[in-house]
Amino acid sequence: MTTPSIEAKHAESAPANDLAFRVVDFLLSHKLSTAPLNYAVAHSYFKSDNAPIKAAIDARISAGKPLEAFFMSELYEEHLTPESVRRFQGVGGEVERLLDGLIDNLKAADEGSASFEASLQQNIEQIGDSADSAKLQKVAQSLLQAAVTASANNTALKENLAAADQEAKQLRDELEKHRRETMTDPLTGLYNRRGMESEMAKLFSAQEIERTSMLVLDIDHFKRINDTYGHAVGDVVIRKVAETLRGLIPDGAVPVRFGGEEFAVLLPESSPDHAQTLAEKIRNTIERLKLIRRQDKMAISQFTISIGVAMRALSDDLDSLFQRADKALYEAKTSGRNRVVLAA
Repeated sequence: MTTPSIEAKHAESAPANDLAFRVVDFLLSHKLSTAPLNYAVAHSYFKSDNAPIKAAIDARISAGKPLEAFFMSELYEEHLTPESVRRFQGVGGEVERLLDGLIDNLKAADEGSASFEASLQQNIEQIGDSADSAKLQKVAQSLLQAAVTASANNTALKENLAAADQEAKQLRDELEKHRRETMTDPLTGLYNRRGMESEMAKLFSAQEIERTSMLVLDIDHFKRINDTYGHAVGDVVIRKVAETLRGLIPDGAVPVRFGGEEFAVLLPESSPDHAQTLAEKIRNTIERLKLIRRQDKMAISQFTISIGVAMRALSDDLDSLFQRADKALYEAKTSGRNRVVLAA
């Protein structure tokens, strides 16, 4: 057997080394850290082994938008998360159905046992009126003892049922916590892209067509904020926008952070006038925010947002409604920013 020479090994490793250098250079050029998550997404992009990742990154670069960590994280979760994790995310419903079925069976057994005891007692009383009472009473006493035993077993069953019910509640709470974590943006507490697809879809299908609207918002010149004050202040700005949204939108609305500085809100029971008035109120409130950097008491320059508003049309699904609102946002951006534009 021939042992490969050092030169041959070097030649084989050269393409891999070249790819690694390209990945790192790509991340640094886009002001991204070389953290494993970012590296995995960029590596997949350059290897061209994941078409959705390549298409998403190319589209974002073509649109002139930054490849911030939030965007890379979304790509990783959607396209590179291990299959075992994806499967686990769907387990919750199955486990809940299994537990519900088990507890329903236990409750049915409990009710059946109680019913049996009552019926048995009634039969014993009837037996006592019969002609051969001595013999029948003896049988009745035997049956009554069986009922007492069943009652004791029933008490144990109730205790087991209570324990199982408590365990089921704890498991449901854990599953609900996991579901919220996978659907929530950790920086703002709003829904993330996955939550947007799930929660908006449920609300969208339940609402009347003429009473549903969408707001798509974007912080103006957000890159300038990060470059001037740093990413920590940028995160504060994002949280303040999210906080403003939560404080102004009505109950039942679905607020989402679907990109670095990009937000969306699905509004149920909303007329065009109401949607546009709410959008203006959000825009005006954010324009008047005054932030001060804590460590040096420096006042942060005023920042603004642009908003696109679209009302649901007969032909709209959730995606097309979002696209129309996003197009209105683009018009707001290109026509001067810090304004609201209602889609035709």
